[in-house]
Formats: sequence, structure tokens, C-alpha cells
Amino acid sequence: MLLHSLPCFIEKDLKEALTQFIEEESLSDYDRDAEASLAAVKSGEVDLHQLASTWAKAYAETTLEHARPEEPSWDEDFADVYHDLIHSPASETLLNLEHNYFVSISELIGERDVELKKLRERQGIEMEKVMQELGKSLTDQDVNSLAAQHFESQQDLENKWSNELKQSTAIQKQEYQEWVIKLHQDLKNPNNSSLRFWKPKWRK
Repeated sequence: MLLHSLPCFIEKDLKEALTQFIEEESLSDYDRDAEASLAAVKSGEVDLHQLASTWAKAYAETTLEHARPEEPSWDEDFADVYHDLIHSPASETLLNLEHNYFVSISELIGERDVELKKLRERQGIEMEKVMQELGKSLTDQDVNSLAAQHFESQQDLENKWSNELKQSTAIQKQEYQEWVIKLHQDLKNPNNSSLRFWKPKWRK
């Protein structure tokens, strides 16, 4: 600005005008190049198939250069390993272990249902006693308060069992996946097998 003796307050407007000018001229240059290329193709100066091949090669090279190679996920690797084992003599062992896991979770669900049933029966007896005293020594507020307590107790118990089931299922899943991978490795290298010493962690 000082070199050309221009006032400083026009600096911002001048920069914006120059930026816009450069963008417009660049677009004009691109348009002229595109029109010239199109004219060359129409006149036969440039072979259309060769041009398309050149563009395709450049696009492929650029895409491969910047694209990240896809790595197989752990789940995909496990699925491949499981597929190999389920079609091998080890399939019966896998199915037996899956059955044991199912029985274990079913027992937990049964314990949960029994505990919830006992809680509801006890709460039902308490509510009957309160209803008998309604209008005598107790009011609607007392009934509502007891109902709220019952609901909170049920929620606490259900949450407790939900967390326990989630934790048990997560442990089983991790243990099962690790065991399947180990089995697959040991079948490839039977001399280094340690499966005969393996016991599920969830067994008491």
C-alpha cells in the first residue's frame, strides 16, 4: 500500500476485488482450455479413446494414492475362523460349549424371574393391607406413596438383573471368541495344544 501511495482504508476492498478477479480469470482460463480440448477432439486432432484411457489411468492412480486400504475387522476374521471350525471335526465341541453358555444364561433368567415374582407377591400382600385401611387410618396419598415405593423396588431389581445378564453375556462372548481362536490355532499346531486344560470362567 505504501509503495503505491494508496490509503490504508481501501486495503480490505482491494484484496476482495483482487481475489474475485483472480477467481473469475481462473475460471475463464479453465473454460478456454476446455473449449480448446473439445474442439481438438471434434476436429480429430486428439483421439477420444486415448483421451478417455489417459483420464481413467490418472483417476485410478489418484484414487489409489489417497485411498486407505480396507483392513479386515476382527469380527470378520473371527467369522472366517468360526466358519472353518464349524465345518471341521471340532464342530461338536463348539456346539456343546454354545449349549453350556445357553444353559448358564437360562438359569440366570430363571433366578431373575423367581426373585421378581417373590417381590411382586410380597408387594401385592402389602398393597392389600393398605387398601383395607384406606379411608380409615390411611389416605390415597399413603396408597400412592406405597405404589411408588413398589415401582422403585421393582425397577432396582430389574436393573440389577439386567446388568448381571449383560455382564455375564459379555464375559461369555469374549471367552468364547478367545477360545475359538485358540482352538483354531491348536488344530493347526496340535503339538502345542493346551485346550485339554481349559475351563470356562463362568463355571462355578
